[in-house]
Amino acid sequence: SIAPDRKCLIPSSQLCAPTAWPRVITKRRGVVKHCTRQRAMGLLIFANVLWAGSYSAAKEAMHTFSPVELNFLRFGIAGLVLLPVLWLARERMPIRRRDLPQLGMLCLIGFVLNKGIEFAGLNLTTASDTALLIAAESIFTSIMAWIVLREAVRGAAIGGLVLGAFGVYIVIEGGFSLPHMGGGTRLLGDLLVLVALACEAAYSIFGKAALARYPGLLIAASGIIGSVAFWLPAAAVNVAIAGMPHASTAAWAGVLYMAIPNTVVAYVIWMVALGHVDGASAAPTLFMQPLVGTALAIVLLGERPGWATLAGGLLILGGVALASRRASGSAISAAVAAEPLSG
Repeated sequence: SIAPDRKCLIPSSQLCAPTAWPRVITKRRGVVKHCTRQRAMGLLIFANVLWAGSYSAAKEAMHTFSPVELNFLRFGIAGLVLLPVLWLARERMPIRRRDLPQLGMLCLIGFVLNKGIEFAGLNLTTASDTALLIAAESIFTSIMAWIVLREAVRGAAIGGLVLGAFGVYIVIEGGFSLPHMGGGTRLLGDLLVLVALACEAAYSIFGKAALARYPGLLIAASGIIGSVAFWLPAAAVNVAIAGMPHASTAAWAGVLYMAIPNTVVAYVIWMVALGHVDGASAAPTLFMQPLVGTALAIVLLGERPGWATLAGGLLILGGVALASRRASGSAISAAVAAEPLSG
């Protein structure tokens, strides 16, 4: 979930153009033909609202399903929706055999490790904590860009990093107290969410090269479908040990929301809109995720985040905004382009 592209090495017009995915989505339905800049911005906002609801939906679903079962159901259902699209577009999006290891690595990082750790953390902490901590992903992306891509370190980026890190500390510690080993499961959940953010940042950086050669739909769909090869046996083992879950209507609603609106619909909306809006204009809409996600957790789940959670979240958002003002093109473009791929 990250920040703007002020000097994108891969122009959004090429990376996210309508021709980058099957005409079965765009041409036949006329989505792009009538899409103005204002409508595109509205679509970006709507996509972020859909993503913001994922934390509350997943939290509700995990009242019944384990994180492993939820990931299997989410990606299994989404994979069934995306598979016909890939089949119809197989001639337009051929995969080179030599790129299979890279796509497999992205699947492992972005849709197995990342989502497995994130949902395990969300199961232990609150949806509001998770929504606010997710905003710190760009901090991890910037650090990884400095290390892996050897990008220049700027003063504004360092200041944003320090401010954002301080916000993360306040959220985790619940205030300005000194570090301690207490905090129970909520502290462990917050820490797991941070580990998941590191995985997602790695996905963004290493996925940049793949995005230069393949449409985002292909990378996302192959990762979603490929991850089922892990989640299916993992869920089977989980059911064998813990028994078949007896899900409520609300739990199934959470599963379906994660699979269709969150994983499929929001992705298509995001990519259609990016064909008409540059990265720098699209990036501010990403800040809606932690804000709307926290509001939904309060309204739907009855959570009551304390002052430390809210203050820490504001510091994280401020740090991200400060760092992104002069952020390098490679890190920001990777983050923005990869946003829907593992959102």
